[in-house]
Amino acid sequence: MLTDYAVRIPPGGKTDALCETIITWEINGKDVKTRGLDSDQTVSAIMATQKMLNLIGAGEGE
Repeated sequence: MLTDYAVRIPPGGKTDALCETIITWEINGKDVKTRGLDSDQTVSAIMATQKMLNLIGAGEGE
């Protein structure tokens, strides 16, 4: 279950700035954080979600 979603975008309005998404998940009573980093906020969130799915697929989230 997703418990927290945070996006960090550096100030300054530069279009080439990297955006960091940190998602906190609760998996079997444990908090697990995944991060994504990209110049596009949506891609950054997708990367963080993919990392969580990979952890569950590898049995790390159990």
